Amino acid sequence: MKIESLNNKKIALVLSGGVIKAGAWHMGVALALEDLGLNFKSNQSSIVDEPEISTFVGSSAGSFINLYLAAGIRPHQVIESFLNRKKSSIRPLTYKDLISFKRPKKISPPKGFDPLGDSPLLIRTLLRPFLKISGLFTTEGLCKYLKENVITSNDYHDYEADLFTVASHLDHSKKVIFGKYNYPNPSHDSTAVYESGFPLAETVAASMSIPFIYSPYPLTNPTTGKNEYYIDGEIRETLSTHVARDNGCDVIISSWTHTPYHYQEEIGSLINYGIPTISVQAIHLMIEKKIVAARSKRKMAKDVVDTLNHFLKDHKFDDKLRTDIIGTIERKMDYKPNIKYINIFPDPENYKIFFKNSFSLNPGHATEIVSAGYKKTMSVFKQNF
Repeated sequence: MKIESLNNKKIALVLSGGVIKAGAWHMGVALALEDLGLNFKSNQSSIVDEPEISTFVGSSAGSFINLYLAAGIRPHQVIESFLNRKKSSIRPLTYKDLISFKRPKKISPPKGFDPLGDSPLLIRTLLRPFLKISGLFTTEGLCKYLKENVITSNDYHDYEADLFTVASHLDHSKKVIFGKYNYPNPSHDSTAVYESGFPLAETVAASMSIPFIYSPYPLTNPTTGKNEYYIDGEIRETLSTHVARDNGCDVIISSWTHTPYHYQEEIGSLINYGIPTISVQAIHLMIEKKIVAARSKRKMAKDVVDTLNHFLKDHKFDDKLRTDIIGTIERKMDYKPNIKYINIFPDPENYKIFFKNSFSLNPGHATEIVSAGYKKTMSVFKQNF
């Protein structure tokens, strides 16, 4: 493998959400990347370490895992905390960290507000209790865990690596990318904004606030001084690879676990596995559609640019004029031809990953998922280099 070809390249690691299951997969990916010779930039990094992943983009569980790496904690240390909890060099994550009941204060809705008013009695009886809560738990425990066991500073600017955390604004159609830079709005999405000045651990807690399971997380806007509420960063857009592009990266390594189940004879139809499994499949299908759409858009842009370039060459257009035209088209289509994308995700045939409990801290489950992520990464890099 010619990993040396990545020397002097600006490399990004983009990690998606998916709770504990995704975290274990991402750590398998990270361990494989390290074994392949890639380093993770942190405040403890040596200047000569190359190739180096220096940009970390994450949403939900992906943002959590990125903090370990940017804080200088090695992949094997995190994996050890999953698998060998008593001998781990860092405190393992526990169910107590995952489940916190401290919910944000709420203001009563306007008088007369009743979204269930015209519903049948049975529906009103079943759903009315849920109008009183904004989520079963909060990510406050995860925020506390990060502050006490992972991060060395709660300020994005104090990290050598470029960290970006993606969250969705609850009360606006807005995706927010937290970090140390205030870049202009992404050209492909005017409702996505970059924000700086927010505390690191709290923004990651906000990004992990999966609706219904976790209550929206309050963040105080440093400009207005007002509380704003945020939910899971995957809601608006899965795999925000555009953040890595905006940060000038040449190579973008993406990792995710949202591969839908594909029918296997020994498993049969998901109709036999109940509402939870069908719900997971529905979520995976929606997320995969977003990922496929983004990849299709890049492919279409490449086809347009290549076709136009060949046409201009065939008709002997002046080289400078041709270059200017192609450059304009690339900018208009938000297409950067020299970026290399490396995608790491479970194969559809690997239904065992699909059926793994996303919230399980069971070491046996974690071992299988870490191993699968490691093997898939090795396979992908063998194909790419």
